[in-house]
This record gives sequence, C-alpha cells and structure tokens, in this order.
Amino acid sequence: MLDYISLKSVPQPVRDLVLIKRGEVEDNISPGGIILPEVSRRLDNSGEVVALGEYGRITKKGYKVPSELEVGDYVYFNWFDAKRKFKIGKEFYLMLTEDEIILREVKDG
Repeated sequence: MLDYISLKSVPQPVRDLVLIKRGEVEDNISPGGIILPEVSRRLDNSGEVVALGEYGRITKKGYKVPSELEVGDYVYFNWFDAKRKFKIGKEFYLMLTEDEIILREVKDG
C-alpha cells in the first residue's frame, strides 16, 4: 500500500499550506546489507519550500498573517507531521502548515 498520492503536475497550495520538495531518499541498503523496498525506506525530514498558500496563519480574531517562509527556504519538520505526501515523476513532495515546520535554515548573504 502506497502512503503517497501520485500526481502529474506540481499542485498549488491553498490557505496556510506550504508545498515542500522532500530531501534525499535514504539509501536502499541498510548498514547490515539488507535491501529495503521503496515503501519501507524513510525519507529525510527536511526539504525546500516550492510554493506557499495565501497566508501563513489566521489569528483568533480572523486576521490573515503573511507567511514567515519564502520560496527557496530549506526547512525541517517532524516526520509524523508528513501526512499529505505526493510523488510527481521521481520527486517526493508534501504539504504542511507553517505551524508544522520546526525551523528553516538562514540563507547566507
């Protein structure tokens, strides 16, 4: 059973969602030499922000707050938050809310 949705094109996030292109896939051979099938391998819990929804979050009073992230940011998240997964071609993507992202790397410059 696959744990991702296969798509033909990159989706555009809505509301407070962030589209992230996953980091590199874990090697398919364990340190003990066991070959792991694709569905059993863990993907990296980091990735690059590809697209942003309309806003970052909504306050209790209903105000839309702009996203703190930018396209191109490299972010990290908890593995168990990665529930909305997609595969487009050979690349893995996922949608998270800005609240589910733990940190982003600061760009040099």
